[in-house]
Amino acid sequence: MSCPRCRSRKAKRHCPALNLDICPQCCGAEREETISCPLDCAYLRDARQHEKLVPMTAAESPHPQEEITDRFLLAHQTQLILFTNALFVAAAAEEYTDADVRAALEELIAGTPTHPIATAFSARLTEVLAGLTAEAQERFWNESSLRKLQIFLLRLAVGRDNGRSRGRAFVAFLEDHFNRTMGGQ
Repeated sequence: MSCPRCRSRKAKRHCPALNLDICPQCCGAEREETISCPLDCAYLRDARQHEKLVPMTAAESPHPQEEITDRFLLAHQTQLILFTNALFVAAAAEEYTDADVRAALEELIAGTPTHPIATAFSARLTEVLAGLTAEAQERFWNESSLRKLQIFLLRLAVGRDNGRSRGRAFVAFLEDHFNRTMGGQ
C-alpha cells in the first residue's frame, strides 16, 4: 500500500494524528509542520530523543538583563513546580504549540495576559494561591519572583524550540515535568 501523502513510497508507519499509515519520509518531513502530532506518538517521542538543542548565550536569551541564578531557582523550587504545572494544565487544555506558550509567557511577563494560555494560567494560579493563607501567600509568592520564574520558563521554551511550525517540544517537556511531580494527575 502506498503512502497517501506522497503516493510514491510504501506506507510503513501508523500516524495517530491522521489515523492513516504513511511512509517514514513523510512522517519525518511533515511531523509538527503539516501534521499536528499528539504528544504520545511513538515516532514523535523517538524523534525528540535526537533533536539537537541550539545553544543560547546569555545575551541571546529573552530578557538578558534579568539575572536568574541557580541559588534563586533552588530557593523558589516549590513555586517553580507549581508554576510549571499550572502552565502545563493551561497549555494542555487545547493543542497549543510552543509558539503559543512563548507568546503567553511574554504577555504574562509584560503584565498583559490576553492569550488563552495566559488567562487560563492566571486563573489556575489564582486558584492555587486562594488555597493559601494571606501570610503564606506573602511569604511564598511575590511579583518579583513570579516574573523571574516566568522569564526562566520563557528561556527554557526558547531553548527547546525545534523550529517546526506546529512544534510542541516544550509542551512535551512540561508534560513530562507534570507527570514526574504530580504523578500524572
